[in-house]
Amino acid sequence: MRTALRRDDGQTVGIYIVSISALFFLAFAYFAVGQAAVNRNSAQTAADAAALAAARAERDHIKDDLLAALNAGDLTELQHLLTLIGQDDGGAAQTAASNYAAANGATLQGSVQVNGNSFTVQVQANDSVGRSVVHGTEDIHSVATATAVVEPRCGGGVAKDGAHGLDITCDDGSLTLDPTAPGFTLQLSDFYAVHLTN
Repeated sequence: MRTALRRDDGQTVGIYIVSISALFFLAFAYFAVGQAAVNRNSAQTAADAAALAAARAERDHIKDDLLAALNAGDLTELQHLLTLIGQDDGGAAQTAASNYAAANGATLQGSVQVNGNSFTVQVQANDSVGRSVVHGTEDIHSVATATAVVEPRCGGGVAKDGAHGLDITCDDGSLTLDPTAPGFTLQLSDFYAVHLTN
């Protein structure tokens, strides 16, 4: 009887050790999944920031031309600028995207892809997923892609207003601009929305 008890005790200890080992492995495996998710989210944040920066750089590039058209009262050119983006050759967008990717711990991969008013970037996280129970994760760097667009808000029409300058029809109603008024400032966000696409 005593021998049988000892054998049972030995089996119980063995099962206990195997169970604990399995639990530890699962815990480390879940930790590895968490590491990968954090790395992926970091890369996606960098991609989103880079895409938005590229789109804003393109929008900002148009400011001087928009001011010149406003000051000249050139309705044809103003209408063109309010409905179309794409005046830049992509240099400003590329620089802005690269800088914002770097500021968020990633590296821009290749060139910003410009398609009309949309700007697509791909970035790679500078940090790897890190060491874990999953072999090779220390050499894996997450890659993420994002697209941002510059969306015109004021394509409804432009008309001269003798008393106040120009009346511009926008999505939120009519906008009156008088570039000769004291303290006049041009807010590009009034004319263009910059946002990520789904």
